[in-house]
Amino acid sequence: MDINHSTGENVITSTKGYMWFLSLNIIFCAWLFLRDTHHNGLESLPLVLQILCGCIMSLSLINLIVTVNIKKNINEGFYHKILPAIVLVLGLLWAVLFFNFTLYYQSPLITLMMTIMVLLPATITFFISGRLLFLFSTPLVLSLLYVEVFLKHNFSLPQFIGAIIMLLVIYSARYILLEWYQRVQRSEYEKNILIKKLVQQAHYDALTGLFNRLSLTRFFEECVSSLSGNKKKLFMIVMDIDFFKQYNDVYGHVAGDKCLIKVSQCIEKSLRKESDSAFRFGGEEFVVLTVCDDISQVKAISHRIQQNIAHAHILHKGSDVSSVLTISQGIAQWQEGMALEALVEQADQQLYKAKKNGRNRVCF
Repeated sequence: MDINHSTGENVITSTKGYMWFLSLNIIFCAWLFLRDTHHNGLESLPLVLQILCGCIMSLSLINLIVTVNIKKNINEGFYHKILPAIVLVLGLLWAVLFFNFTLYYQSPLITLMMTIMVLLPATITFFISGRLLFLFSTPLVLSLLYVEVFLKHNFSLPQFIGAIIMLLVIYSARYILLEWYQRVQRSEYEKNILIKKLVQQAHYDALTGLFNRLSLTRFFEECVSSLSGNKKKLFMIVMDIDFFKQYNDVYGHVAGDKCLIKVSQCIEKSLRKESDSAFRFGGEEFVVLTVCDDISQVKAISHRIQQNIAHAHILHKGSDVSSVLTISQGIAQWQEGMALEALVEQADQQLYKAKKNGRNRVCF
C-alpha cells in the first residue's frame, strides 16, 4: 500500500484509473441496453435487468462527474473515506445483475464471460488496494456460486472450482501488478534522490551549503533580466576572511572548515531571501549578488554580515586586527552591458582597497 505524503492517508487507486473504471461500467451497461439480442437468440433485456443497468450507469456517471469536478486526488478527504462503500455498492449491483441474467437466460457460460469482462478492469484499477478489489469482486463470484449451488439444488464441483480459480487469478494478477507498481515506485524514488544529489553537487558548495561558483553565472543572468523595466540596481559584494591562512596555521584545517561553515551561516542570516543570493567563490572568499534600490541598502547588508560574524565570536589568535574573526568586503554596482567578469574584477578592486586600508571594513 502506498502512502500519500501530503495527507498520510493510504493511496487506494489513481484518479485516472478510477475514472477509466467508471467509464467502462457505463459503456458495458450501455452495450447491454443497445445490443441486438435477437442475433444471439436472446430476448430483449427484461425490466429488472434494465433497472439494474440503469442503477449502475447512474451511480457510475454521478461518481465520474464528482471525480472530475472536485479536481483533487480521490485519495484525499471525504471522497477517500466513502470510496470503499461506493465500490461495494457497484459490486453488489453487478452481482445482482448477473444473478438475474443467469436466472432469466439460463446461460451461466455467458454470465461467466461477462463477469470476467467486469472483473478485468476492476483488477487493473484496484490492484493497489486489496480491500477495494475484495469488496468489488467477492459479490460477483458469490452470486455465481449461489445460482449454481443453491438455486439449482445441486452441487457442481467444476463450477465451484471455477469460481475459486477466478478469485485466485484475480488476486494473483493483483499481486503481480502490485509488485510491478512497487518496483516502479522504488525506481522513481531512487531516480529522484539521484537527481537531487546531482543538482546539489552541480549548484551547491559541498562544505558550506552555499551556491557554488558555477551557479554564479546563472544567477547573474537572472538578476540582469529582472532589472529590465524597473528602477532596481544590481550590486555585488565580494568578501574575504581576514588572515584566514593564519587561522588555519593556528587552529588547523579541520577548524578552518568549521570556521567557513560558521561564516557562511552568518552571511545567509544577513541576507534578504527574496532578492539576495550568497556564493562560495573559492577558498575563504564569498560573493553576494543583491538587487537593491540604492547603495545604502547594500551597505546595510554588509554591516549585518559584519555584525553577525562579530556576534559569532570566532576566536582568531593569528589576526593582526582583532582577537576574533573579521571579514573585509568590496562592493561594485553593475552597469548596463557589463559582463560578470568585469563586475567581479571591480568588486575585487574594492576588496583590495578594504584590505589595504586596514581590513575589517567595507569599501565601495
